[in-house]
Parts: sequence; C-alpha cells; structure tokens
Amino acid sequence: MMTLTNLPEKIELDDVLDTGLISMMTKSSINPDNFYLTGYETISFKRTREFALESVLASIVPFEKDILIVSNKIDDLRLQKLCAYHGVDSKVIDQPEISSDWEELGTTAANYKTYSHILVSCDVSSEYDMSQLRKISKLIDNMKIGLIVHCRRRPMELNDVKELSIDFMICNGMSSEISSVVLARRSRLVQIEGISRSYQMDLYNYWQTSLFGRKSVIEPMAI
Repeated sequence: MMTLTNLPEKIELDDVLDTGLISMMTKSSINPDNFYLTGYETISFKRTREFALESVLASIVPFEKDILIVSNKIDDLRLQKLCAYHGVDSKVIDQPEISSDWEELGTTAANYKTYSHILVSCDVSSEYDMSQLRKISKLIDNMKIGLIVHCRRRPMELNDVKELSIDFMICNGMSSEISSVVLARRSRLVQIEGISRSYQMDLYNYWQTSLFGRKSVIEPMAI
C-alpha cells in the first residue's frame, strides 16, 4: 500500500523523543519523559513534514465532518489534494483581511455540525502570520472546532501553543535532516481512536506505539 506521499508501507517512528525540538519549544531542559505533564504529546517520525501533515489529516476528522482551510495562496491545492485522497471534504476560505472577511470566517467556523477543525498553514516566525493566527484563535474561542497549525518553517513555542489553544501542530523535527513531529493535545489524541481513514496513517496508533517505552508510573497531567 502506498500513501499520497509515495512512501512504503512500513513507517518508522523516531526511537527517542526529539529533545532538541522540545528544548526549543519550552526554552528549558525539561525531561522528555515528563513532557506529557504539559498536557501535550509529541509523535516523531523519520519522515518528512508532509507525511506528518498527511497523518493528521487522515486521522482526526470524523467521517461525518469536514475541514476548513484558511488560504495562504501557497499550500491550498496540496492541502486539498491530501484531504481528497483520504476522503476528507475540505473548504478553503480566504485569509481574513477586512471586517467582513472575519465575519465570514466566524460564521463558517461556527458551523460545528459541518466542520470539526480549522487548519492554518503559516510561518510562525512572521509577525504578520502570528498576528493572524492569534486573531483566528480568539475568533474561534469557545466554538466547537479544533485548531490545527502547520508550521512551514520553525515550530511554535509551547507557551504560544497553549495560549492559542492549538490542538495539533505539525513541524519539522531536529533529530535528523528527514524528520517531522506532531505536537498534539493529549485530550484530543484520546478522542481520535478508531476514526483514521487509513490504517497506515493512523496517528492514534503511532501515538500508542510511541508510549511503549514510557515509564510505568504516570503522574497527573496538567490541564
């Protein structure tokens, strides 16, 4: 079986957590084994960022729901192709600029019966992109829609991920030239069990596999 990214059936997870990435995100020397106490988990792949992105798109959208994509004029067609390949209906909406644009985005995102997640693909090193992302996060606050951020360059800092209530973040890894990481809110990972549209791209199963080496004593998590 092949994926849209033309990879062989066996997909390798990184044997260890991406400690360099964790240090960059947290700006501290947090013990990787205790990272889950932040309320987030990392799933590291020995594959490109596009594979991690495809795994998220294939794994987190329920069959009866669609995904809303905020256009950046760069990734739109590729994102739609990835969604279509896995049977996920998607709608691309222009990046908001004026008040009427924001109203349209708010009205569309509020339709939780249709959309389960909103996806923003951006460069978080750009002040403009971060400003837009903060506005989108504020707009959908208290809506029944999850937020996915695809980082086109460097990853976001963990404090920003928490502040903006991001459920899934996809970024390049730092453990090797070909590596990628999905940072996911643990409570959201629990909810995606059994809904993946692809056995090979099942993010929940990859998460469970990554937990095998964890120590047996698990402390209470941060909310």
